[in-house]
Amino acid sequence: MNEEFFISLVGEIFQGYSEFDFEGNQLYLKHLCIKDQAYINIYYEKYKKIAIKKGLPEEKKALEDMKKDGMWSDEDDLKIEELKSQIKNLQDTKKSVFLRSAQEKIKSDLASKESEYYILLAKRKEIVGKTAEDYASSMSSFEMIRFFVFKDKQLKQHAFDEDEFDRMSDESLLALKKKQDDISDKFNELNIQKSSLRPFFSMYLSYCEDAYGFYGRPMCDLSVYQVKLVLFGRIFQSIFQYTEDIPDAIREDPEKLLAFSEAKSNKNSNKKNKPFIDENAAGSTVFGGKKGDLDEMGGDVEGVSLSEEIKKAGGKLNMEQMMKLSGQ
Repeated sequence: MNEEFFISLVGEIFQGYSEFDFEGNQLYLKHLCIKDQAYINIYYEKYKKIAIKKGLPEEKKALEDMKKDGMWSDEDDLKIEELKSQIKNLQDTKKSVFLRSAQEKIKSDLASKESEYYILLAKRKEIVGKTAEDYASSMSSFEMIRFFVFKDKQLKQHAFDEDEFDRMSDESLLALKKKQDDISDKFNELNIQKSSLRPFFSMYLSYCEDAYGFYGRPMCDLSVYQVKLVLFGRIFQSIFQYTEDIPDAIREDPEKLLAFSEAKSNKNSNKKNKPFIDENAAGSTVFGGKKGDLDEMGGDVEGVSLSEEIKKAGGKLNMEQMMKLSGQ
């Protein structure tokens, strides 16, 4: 992605809407703000009640019936929750690991757990079948499209009234949903993080401490994307202020920058996953760091294979030897 993409992304965030073409008309998709959350729940509950009246079962009841028939079990549910917890732990660990080789190992484990997790979810969904919650989620998401699409940049006039929307063909409705999904994908957290680290945005980082001063509007009127932009700006500004020796190669990479900062701040804990660095030594030693890891870290950093040093020492290292290896 080039610089123009990120400049455009930030521009749309400031506007609070994204412009798009639909069947020859220029329309405007309003970005979600905290006040809109209430409407999401209102529409969801509206269609859930409709689904129940139509005879669709609620998921909890359908799942209980499947368990009575022996098609599902409490153990299956526990496995799903266990995998969900393991995935969360791996995601948290990945954020605190800087070395690329360690990150790749975590990514591999994460992919394996996620695959197992989603297979189980798909199996449960197949067994339970269509529920009132499914119908509510699907129908409310389509109704929210109408709620967020406008004819004007001022976001005053909806592009479709309820009758027009109800008469819309399935093909047009799906095409409109695709437009919304594409715009939503563009504003993923990683892209917003990258935008806040681009050179054109660097002069604004220090102003992210004051969201009201930054946008000239109270927090309750800000879109989710506007909040995320100042939040990430504040985080990265803090990292640049209080984290020493940041390699130039990672200053515009949010994932590596966050991992580096986390590793620096927690270097005295979880030694298995973090580099052992002595700030007072002339140089630093990284146990288990591969060449690519060390190149990314920059500075006067030396790689040491801890297992090789243990072999040389006859099978174990005392504290004095460990301190010597680490540059003390």
